[in-house]
Amino acid sequence: MPDILTKKDLDTLEILLTYDSASSMYAMLQSKGYKYAVLADGVVRDNSLSGAAADHFMRVTARGEGIAISDDIVEFIYRRMARGYLDALTAQYKAQGMVNRDISHREAWDFHSQSFAAFGLSPDAWTLNSVFAIMANDTVRERYWSEILAAAGDPVSEAIVLVRTESFMATASVVGSQDVKKVVQNWRDRLDTPAAIVATGKNAAGMVADRINAFFNEISESVLGQVPPGAIIPDWVPVPPPTPLPTPNMTTVLPSIPAAPNVPVSPAHKPRKRPRLPPPTTHQGHPGSGYGQSSSANTGPRLRLDP
Repeated sequence: MPDILTKKDLDTLEILLTYDSASSMYAMLQSKGYKYAVLADGVVRDNSLSGAAADHFMRVTARGEGIAISDDIVEFIYRRMARGYLDALTAQYKAQGMVNRDISHREAWDFHSQSFAAFGLSPDAWTLNSVFAIMANDTVRERYWSEILAAAGDPVSEAIVLVRTESFMATASVVGSQDVKKVVQNWRDRLDTPAAIVATGKNAAGMVADRINAFFNEISESVLGQVPPGAIIPDWVPVPPPTPLPTPNMTTVLPSIPAAPNVPVSPAHKPRKRPRLPPPTTHQGHPGSGYGQSSSANTGPRLRLDP
C-alpha cells in the first residue's frame, strides 16, 4: 500500500508540477509508493518498455487521424496527464480527507481521454483504450489495471504484461465479434512490439510469468469465452512499410547550361606622360652678372671701386 498523502503533500505536488516538471512530481509520488507515477514517468522520460510503446502508439494514432503533433505538443499532452493524475488524487482527498490509494482504471481512463481530446485526438490514442473497450466489465478492467501497476518499473514484468496483452488481443481477433475484431485489428496495426520485448516475454519464467499467464487466460475466458478447439491464434506481425512506387524506365535529359555571355573588353588605356620640366632654379643668376632680381631703375652692371 502507498503512503498516505496529506494536504501538505498535495500542496507540494502542486508546486512541483506548476513550477518544475511532471517528472519531479512523479518522483515524489514514487518515493511514497504510488505505482502509476512509475508508469507515467517512464512515458514522459521514454525510458521504459511500456513508455516507449505508449509514445509510439500515440504518435501513430495521431498520424492516422491526420493530426500533426510536434515534440512540444507531446510534452503538453504529458503535462496535462500529470495534471489529471494530481486532480484525481486531490478529489480523493476532498472525498475522504486523505489519499490512501493509487488511481483506479476508470480515473486513469477518464483523464487520458480528456488530455487527448484537448489536442484533437481521440481516446484511442491511449494504448489501453481499445483493451479496456473489449473487456466485459469494470471488475475485469480493474484487475487488469492492478497487474499493470504491479509490473511498473520492472522491465521483465512490463515485457510480460505487454506480450500477454497482445496475446489477449490476438485471441479476441479470432473468437470475437466482427466489431471486436475490427477494434483489435486497428489496435494491433499501431502497436510497436520489438522482437527483443517479445523474446523477453516468451522466455521469462518463474512465478511472475506463470501468475500473469494464468491471469490473462482467465481474462480471455471471462471476456471472450472458451477458445474453440483448433483455433489458431495469430502471432503479431508488424505492418510492413508501404511498397515504393516503381521508377519509370526512362532517361531524363538535363538541359544544357548556356555559355556565359561575351563581355566586351575595354581597350588598354595608357596613362599620359607628364612633360619633362627643366630643373628648378632660383632665377637669381650669378653675382654681378646683371641678371639678378633688381628694380627697373638699376638694370646696368655695377662697378665697385674699392678705396
